[in-house]
Amino acid sequence: MSIKISNLPPAAIANDADVVPIVQGGVTKKAAISLVRPTFGTGPTDVCAGNDFRLSNSRPPSGAAGGDLTNSYPSPELTTTGVAALTYGSSSEVGQFTVDDKGRITTAAIVAISPSAIGAVSTSQLAANIATFLSTPTSANLAAALTDEVGTGSVVFASGVTGSGDAVLATTPTVQNPTINGYVEGVTSVTVASNYTISIAASTVIIVQLTSNTPCTFTMPALQAGKSFALYLKQPLTGTPVSTATFTGAVWSGGSAPSLNNTFGRLDIFSFVSDGVKWYGNVSKNYAY
Repeated sequence: MSIKISNLPPAAIANDADVVPIVQGGVTKKAAISLVRPTFGTGPTDVCAGNDFRLSNSRPPSGAAGGDLTNSYPSPELTTTGVAALTYGSSSEVGQFTVDDKGRITTAAIVAISPSAIGAVSTSQLAANIATFLSTPTSANLAAALTDEVGTGSVVFASGVTGSGDAVLATTPTVQNPTINGYVEGVTSVTVASNYTISIAASTVIIVQLTSNTPCTFTMPALQAGKSFALYLKQPLTGTPVSTATFTGAVWSGGSAPSLNNTFGRLDIFSFVSDGVKWYGNVSKNYAY
């Protein structure tokens, strides 16, 4: 009677003396059992149990280090690259380094800070007044720097700048074809008696309050072609109006000097222009002020 292996009853345990059936080439044969029983322990061929403390405690490495490390484990060190341990750079120097593809610094040098080292222009290559301004940035040095060069171009001030102070130009600058919006002329207000010398060095609008019953002689400014100014002549509010005013060296349309509007509280406006030879005058009268 043949019995299928799958129909055999299960064994409770296997021992070294037991045999088991196997099928080779369609023939059922027996095979002896050789059981492997591990030995638990700390030897080189022993097996450790799942709860062995060596599986959870620290196991420091040992042996010689390699690659970019030297000395031995557990305390290897980085191999040196020949770069000296220094502080690279100061107020007048910078550090210059070479880094390899591993991120290591392989060379290091100290380089003095100079325009050529950082790709800048030395102040010695600039005009003298510009170099002076860069080293000592005062208003006076800025004014000198802006007049130190000749050529074309613009000095551009940002729009919307607020603050106080002056942009100082040279005493007699030449400005070609500018567009000036919303400018204000300088104004001088004076009260005069019988004589007054007109100065337009600080202002080109002069408001003059006449003294009651005191004709005044006005000495004109020095002649210069292109100069002009306006003079507002105000009669007194009380007393006796002034009937005459003399402007030395001025010439008038028609050849005759105009008379004043001698009414209390009225204003005559004189305007003068010069061609460098004479002052040419004109007047608009009888404004209330």
